[in-house]
Amino acid sequence: MTQLSKLQKAKWRLLAATIVFFLFTTGICARVIIVSERSCVNVAIPTLKQEYRDSAANTSRGIIFSVLQQNDQIGITDVKDSVYLGLKYKDVFWKHTIAPSVLLGLAVVSGKSDENVRAIRNRYTPGFRSALDNYTQYAPAATVFALKLSGVKGRNTLGRSALNWGGGMAIMGGLVNGLKYSARVMRPYGTTRNSFPSGHTATAFMNATFMHKEYGQENPLYSVLGYSMAAYTGISRSLNNRHWLSDILAGAGIGILSSELSYLIIDNFYKNKGDFFTPFDVNKELEKPSFLSIKLGNAFYLDGLRSFEGLGLEGAMEVGYFLNKKWGVGGELGFMDMPFKQDFIDIFDKDDELPADITNTRMDVQSLGFASLMVGTYYSKTLGTKFILQGKILTGFGTGIGGDINIKADQNTDGVISEVDIPFMEYKVGSSWMIGGGVSITGMVAPTFGLSLYVDYKYANPKVETSVSKYYEDIYDRLLDKGHLPISSLSAGLKIVSFF
Repeated sequence: MTQLSKLQKAKWRLLAATIVFFLFTTGICARVIIVSERSCVNVAIPTLKQEYRDSAANTSRGIIFSVLQQNDQIGITDVKDSVYLGLKYKDVFWKHTIAPSVLLGLAVVSGKSDENVRAIRNRYTPGFRSALDNYTQYAPAATVFALKLSGVKGRNTLGRSALNWGGGMAIMGGLVNGLKYSARVMRPYGTTRNSFPSGHTATAFMNATFMHKEYGQENPLYSVLGYSMAAYTGISRSLNNRHWLSDILAGAGIGILSSELSYLIIDNFYKNKGDFFTPFDVNKELEKPSFLSIKLGNAFYLDGLRSFEGLGLEGAMEVGYFLNKKWGVGGELGFMDMPFKQDFIDIFDKDDELPADITNTRMDVQSLGFASLMVGTYYSKTLGTKFILQGKILTGFGTGIGGDINIKADQNTDGVISEVDIPFMEYKVGSSWMIGGGVSITGMVAPTFGLSLYVDYKYANPKVETSVSKYYEDIYDRLLDKGHLPISSLSAGLKIVSFF
């Protein structure tokens, strides 16, 4: 990728962040204006004969006025055939923008990771091809409407749900297409300039948020199912070599934000938070905060090994079983991939003559992979009614995945510059005991479902062997060196958490 294209991508990521910030600010301003029109919970009186309806309304007036004398936080907005209780509440829309804001922020700063993630894809799954993501992007919304038509009650009626979905699609479509054909970022496979952001991922996460909004409070498995399908869609876009990491992160952020903005607008139009919506308090919902989570983040080394290049990628599945409200046991199964720098070297002795058509020689080391299984103790504490702080201390076992160490150079053939790859060495990474720990803060978006920001630390000291490449079959004794590689890493990212 040329320096100019990198600058263009950075410029358009910054523009995307600016646009989203403008929309977020506009939404908050609109909310401040509308907040005086209190959110209302609709308590409908069934259709009866007129005398019974009048009696029910009079009884309701008496109850409401009795409550008013004790608590001035409740007021009457209207009493006719139905009774409306106007509940004052603090504006909490900004909380719904945390996850998309983080995703969009990661998209802006993930320029250096784009090539690294593509290199991981080309190394481990170069032949991956699947059209399933064309369908999984719509699967959460299709599931919602199937449940509605089957009579399964969620947050809203079918008609209002359709309005929320349509509004989210309209906002998402406008943002995605406006950026795609303005940014004109080249796709990884190098044929079209409409890569940023990922439309499939934006659609998938908009639909997943729609499913979470409608049924997440009924059962958190709906949220897990929706976001799992969305996550698969985003990962598949990378594995299919259709999008850069930054495209996928931006698409996910835009998708979630589009659905949240649609619900903000429609809820204000209806003057309540949903036809069947009920608020929740995590202190009452979770007696024991046992959980299952999937996390994805960036990792970097802390031990000063300058040969490692910036940020790596980490992913893991984690489970915790709590014995009471504060203490539990659990563990995680994870994997991280850390790229090395390309070091510029001189592979020729001073007395040798460098071929005139070979320039820019450099050593290219395939990224280090490390899989781990760790178990230990967990601690949890609720913060207010919607947040959970958790910490952990873990120990376990890890094993490394080595790679090739090759010489890359630029070759000039009749004025055409091409990259040549010369086999050189390879390295193997052994197994090691590990220790680690971490903290996370989870924002609850449903009674048993939340999104977390986490920071983890891991340390391992596996054996490493360096040998001559297998390409040179005539060399009998290939071993060159062996020792230990201390791995001291810090990682940070996002977790999708389901409590049980």
